[in-house]
Amino acid sequence: MSRPIPPSVAALVTGASSGIGAEFARQLAARGHDLTLVARRVDRLQTLAKTLRRDHAITVSVHPADLETAEGRAPVVALLRTAGPWLLINNAGFGSRGRFVDLDPDREVAEVELNVVALHELTTAVLAANVALGQGGVVNVASTAAYQAIPYMATYAATKAFVLTFTEAIAHELHGSGVRAMALCPGPTRTEFVSVAGVESLFDKSMPMTSAAVVRSALRTLDRGHAICVPGAHNLLLAQGPRLVPRSALRRVIGTIFAPG
Repeated sequence: MSRPIPPSVAALVTGASSGIGAEFARQLAARGHDLTLVARRVDRLQTLAKTLRRDHAITVSVHPADLETAEGRAPVVALLRTAGPWLLINNAGFGSRGRFVDLDPDREVAEVELNVVALHELTTAVLAANVALGQGGVVNVASTAAYQAIPYMATYAATKAFVLTFTEAIAHELHGSGVRAMALCPGPTRTEFVSVAGVESLFDKSMPMTSAAVVRSALRTLDRGHAICVPGAHNLLLAQGPRLVPRSALRRVIGTIFAPG
């Protein structure tokens, strides 16, 4: 059985201003990791950082950045390349809901930039030094949406499918290096994602988990060295069940569920 990544490895968390990202920061701080918190909302980052410094006597750096743009990503990439090893938590991302042809094209491109391009660039930046030092890891936040196409959330599901398959592949490549990679695939979770993605009407029917429960499951799974974490038995069923259903039938069912009212 693998051991936890030691607290001497600093952690960098993207999307750390709320939800799952903020909860990763709290639970990693409790484990003794120094932290770099990355998000756009600097006021929230500073408030969280102050609390974590006070409660856990760790070093917490605040790094405001808009990861949707190459310019915003560049300083974070540079930081990851100039220090290490790191435990990188690629959590930043968002979803959109609606008929694809009706959605804002620029917003859909930004969704791909953040959910895929930023995650890919930051993972690339951190791995070489981690492998050279034989320490650290990457947690890439995907979703149970990664396991099937989702009509009316087409871009979101596709980006999360990339995150899952990309991370699963590099986890295999890293075997024996001392470095871990894991895809976290939460189902519905009580975060701001719900309102941003426009799925409030579906939320109460989906047995949502808390961010704390999701992150506890993620860190336990990372400690064991597994490549994929799907927190919650009902979410594991959501992820694996579709494999037993013809894809055409699955699209019809999911399309009915996610169709805007």
